[in-house]
Amino acid sequence: MAASHTAVAPRAHWAVRMNWKNRSTSFALLGLALGSQVQAQHGAVWLWGLLVLQFLVYPHLLYVRGLYADHPRKAEVQHMLADALCFGAWAAVLDFSLWVSFILFVGASLAFRSWLGWLEALVAMAVGVLLVGLVRPLHFVPDSSMLTTVLCMATLMAFLAVFAQNSYRRATVLHQQRSQLRNKLEEIRALKDRLTEQAERDPLTGLLNRRMLEDSLPRLLESCRVRQTSLALMLLDVDFFKQTNDRHGHAAGDQLLQSLARHLQHSCRSQDMVFRYGGDEFLVLFPDTPIEAAWERAQTLRQAFAGSPRRLERHTVHATLSCGLAAFPVHAGQAKALMERADDALYRAKALGRNRVAVYAACQPDARTACTVL
Repeated sequence: MAASHTAVAPRAHWAVRMNWKNRSTSFALLGLALGSQVQAQHGAVWLWGLLVLQFLVYPHLLYVRGLYADHPRKAEVQHMLADALCFGAWAAVLDFSLWVSFILFVGASLAFRSWLGWLEALVAMAVGVLLVGLVRPLHFVPDSSMLTTVLCMATLMAFLAVFAQNSYRRATVLHQQRSQLRNKLEEIRALKDRLTEQAERDPLTGLLNRRMLEDSLPRLLESCRVRQTSLALMLLDVDFFKQTNDRHGHAAGDQLLQSLARHLQHSCRSQDMVFRYGGDEFLVLFPDTPIEAAWERAQTLRQAFAGSPRRLERHTVHATLSCGLAAFPVHAGQAKALMERADDALYRAKALGRNRVAVYAACQPDARTACTVL
């Protein structure tokens, strides 16, 4: 059995729908105004037939053509030029009555949005006048009946009202679209900031993460090298942190790390940088700080943390810190080496009993013992 096919009309382009709606209404009003002038001039019967075809049938024919056109917008431009040509012909047929000619020019040019469009409409009207001039002599009778004048005024007011309504509607839609676009851009910007924050910050403590350390430390070292100043690096962790986790649970351990992060942020200067290095290890950079001053600050920080018991998951926990210090340029000139020196110092602090600050010293051949505890 052969398959049956149902013809489906294509969906009309928005310009085709809008022009069909505007053209149907405005042409009906124009038809009334021109009809009154045809009546006043005692026009022939065939002229009434043309009037009906032009202002009642013609708009729907153009709609069908635009509906099936390959390029609807281009077709609509052609339709508007055809309107202008027909309007020029009607102005000539009605002997260039001033009100009729004026309202026809307004109807022809109002659809265009540029000086070039208006010029094209004027040229198309001139062509329409010439076509009528080829058929019969042209006459200039500017007067019009009172009824024609009133209908032309009403038609002009309707034109302007429709034009203003369309402009307002387009402006409103454009404003809404711009507002939506601004909201989308703000959402994208906020999402970008959140993603940047997530990429740079540790989710548990809110401190800068290891990735940011790898980006920041070489730049800080280069800056200190140029300015010939020192930079101290402190690596620290919580003593017996695993026991806290095992005894009180991981939730208590997370709270302890968060408490330490707040303590470090509160104790450090605005130019210092605090990182969560991994697990229970934290790292602090002290720019423009000699090793002696960094040691004093580390001691104050360690003592304050040890002297403040913390309430974690209904348990009071006394925690202490072990800290290892190394400085640029006295201990190392590169980021990787400087971190290794601080790690050696931290290892030494733990080996000597924890809850203390150790400074790396290169006076011993064994890196694991080459630290001085101050």
